[in-house]
Amino acid sequence: MQKKMICSLVCLICLISASLVNAATVWKYVSGGIRDSDFRAVAIDPESVETVYISSPEAVYKTTDGGERWEVVFSVRSTGNTINTIAVDAGHVYVGTGKGLYRSKDKGKRWERIFSSIGNGERGVLFVTVDSKNEDAIFIGTSSGFFFSKNGGHNWGKGRNLPSGSGVHYISVDGSDPRTIYAATDKGVYKSLNRGMDWERIFGTNVPEEEDYVWDDDEIKEVAEMAEVRCIVIDPEDNRTLFAGTSKGLLISMDSGQTWKAAGSLGLRSRDIRHLAAQSGGSIYTATDRGGYIYSMVSQSWDEAYEGLASREIRYIAAAKGVIWAAADKGVFKTVTEQALALDRAINIEEVFLEFADEPTIEEIRQAAIIYADVHPSKIRKWRTAAARKALLPDLRIGFDKNRDWQSSTYFYSTSSQKYSDDDITQGNDSGWSVSLTWELGELIWNNDQTSIDSRARYAVQLRDDLLNEVTRLFFERRRLQLAMLISPHVDIRERIEYEIRLQELTAGIDALTDSYLSKRLKKI
Repeated sequence: MQKKMICSLVCLICLISASLVNAATVWKYVSGGIRDSDFRAVAIDPESVETVYISSPEAVYKTTDGGERWEVVFSVRSTGNTINTIAVDAGHVYVGTGKGLYRSKDKGKRWERIFSSIGNGERGVLFVTVDSKNEDAIFIGTSSGFFFSKNGGHNWGKGRNLPSGSGVHYISVDGSDPRTIYAATDKGVYKSLNRGMDWERIFGTNVPEEEDYVWDDDEIKEVAEMAEVRCIVIDPEDNRTLFAGTSKGLLISMDSGQTWKAAGSLGLRSRDIRHLAAQSGGSIYTATDRGGYIYSMVSQSWDEAYEGLASREIRYIAAAKGVIWAAADKGVFKTVTEQALALDRAINIEEVFLEFADEPTIEEIRQAAIIYADVHPSKIRKWRTAAARKALLPDLRIGFDKNRDWQSSTYFYSTSSQKYSDDDITQGNDSGWSVSLTWELGELIWNNDQTSIDSRARYAVQLRDDLLNEVTRLFFERRRLQLAMLISPHVDIRERIEYEIRLQELTAGIDALTDSYLSKRLKKI
């Protein structure tokens, strides 16, 4: 009886602790001033949690102070290449791209390509990770299989028994036993017990009907038939516990992948899981297309981690020493402590925004853009009104006719003084006017001009939407940069110059769409 009471008390404490952790999950936007806003991956340096690398499709950025300042350390802009994944281990940084794997041994200063296979599918690196106990053991996933190197990238081998042409999207190495590796592929979850040389499927998706595959329950079977496995992570406290994020929800295995069960979806608004990060204490941070969520193994329920997270689509989650980083479609965010949150809240938000009270608002900028591009909605209404009134006007035709004539007759006679003479001459000068009015009464109901107007209206609406989207993006990116320059504590002169150049670039972009409206207003301030 006493033992049961102690167990119940322990469970109650765990539930309360999990609730407190979730309630204190507050996100902070930390990618202010960066040229990109659409990020795909985050990698935390294991030697320093303040050193973090983030990647967009075109560049990799690095911070050494937890997100206060960033610098570009790798870029593929204007090269036709794309960045897919990043990883950091033992001072080495790895970047997987569409044209191979790159490595830096000096934390981003110099780079070398260490993997570039002959086949296009193999060249595109989708995921990279390193054995935490052996920096020379590198593992990569490509769109055509799994590759491994035992000597720091000098030589590469390809994993066996993976389905031909199957993409490997995620790799997890067991920290307790590096011989054990898990991979998320197009055909499900695979497991290797010999460092990636041979593989066995432990959870299948898109299983052919001819295969004799036995499912544990109908729910798992439904997920397997319809889902795409995005990632697989290992519980940091129990390497037998696995978490697989799929497009149809979270799957859990408590026996190293032999059996699986589907996690409940209570409190989860989207089952489309993009990435996972397992934390000590049984909490799983989840990235979805509708925000971030936390799954508790104790309560088996979900809590939405939304406070401060100004983005719905989260692409990647990374965790280190209790701090969570999230790469999203509108920037990079990290969780902050109550002390850091209190410091941020000490800043008077209203006073900060008063600094920009004299500048044009977003509505003024949008109106200026519409006027300059001549795509105001009233223009379409004027077209339609003019077309309707045109039918009331008649077809007016005016004619004028003028005719001149001249006639004469001649007769001959002879005298002593004159040989002949003309007489009987007549001439006329006639003119006439005509006016006609006609109506096409059918055009009062419909006229052909309406078809032309509909076509022009669709083009004008699309042009206006594109224009407003672009000017809105430029406006708020400029405002975020202004805020970063205002409240950022650093005074690095080179970075301040970069901020100022970027601010001028954004201002010029808005001016180009508004006939220099922003600059003209700023000169008056």
